[in-house]
Amino acid sequence: MYRDFMSTYDIFKNNGSCDPLLDTLRLFDLLTNGKTKEALSLPVKEIVDVKKIAHERQKGLPMEYILGRATFMGRSFYCSRGALIPTEETSLLVMTAYNLINERLRSGLGAQTIIEIGTGCGNIAVSLAQLCDNNVAILASDISLDAVEVARKNVTNFGAQDKVSLFCGDLFEPFKDYEGKTDVVICNPPYIPTSSLKKLSTEIIDYEPIVALDGGPYGINIFRKLMHGALTVLKSGGILAFEIGEGQENLIGKLFEKNTAYSKISQFKHGEHVRVISAVKK
Repeated sequence: MYRDFMSTYDIFKNNGSCDPLLDTLRLFDLLTNGKTKEALSLPVKEIVDVKKIAHERQKGLPMEYILGRATFMGRSFYCSRGALIPTEETSLLVMTAYNLINERLRSGLGAQTIIEIGTGCGNIAVSLAQLCDNNVAILASDISLDAVEVARKNVTNFGAQDKVSLFCGDLFEPFKDYEGKTDVVICNPPYIPTSSLKKLSTEIIDYEPIVALDGGPYGINIFRKLMHGALTVLKSGGILAFEIGEGQENLIGKLFEKNTAYSKISQFKHGEHVRVISAVKK
């Protein structure tokens, strides 16, 4: 097992990798669905051309796009350049939404309708579907048709077609038939300030879709639209929950001060930082 790991490391090292150890760990992580620590060897059934992968990495292409897969919450998702690569922090949004949905179910509110804005590869919608019972319907949309097609593969792969429906369109445009009928709206929006995009690593800025990253001058353009649009689809007492960037909670708080249609603003931390905020429609 150790020899397999080291031989992979040597191939990366000898073929131009800037960080052969990190690339080796990332490769093993993707091939073992995040279980690298448990099994430091390539899975027996996996046939990968490590030398070819090393050359692609030398160009800066993210490992996830090279392999066509990404790991999220212990599951392996199809992933391509048409969709943002899932990050571990977003698991907080999934678990926050799951807990909020369960609270509503326990209070006797009946089957829940959830709208996800900006589904990307579908990792949030599918993960939520895997956690929830059959009394939820998840309507997931993305402005990018390429992303919707990637999400469709993942929905099918996980057998989530009965819970997850996919739509293509900008923000709430696909959901005109759900005005006042939705229980929970969730979103992992683009929240990186435009001026900060150039500070991102080349493998992010050169390959991941900019539309899923650029949050405007202060990184909060999308939040205004999200807060306003969610009011049209949410029931009274419905919940909006979304991911934010590190250190943005004060800016978001000011937006909610101006938008008096919401109450019960709650913050949720990933580690030491607030990364998810929820609010209830009055």
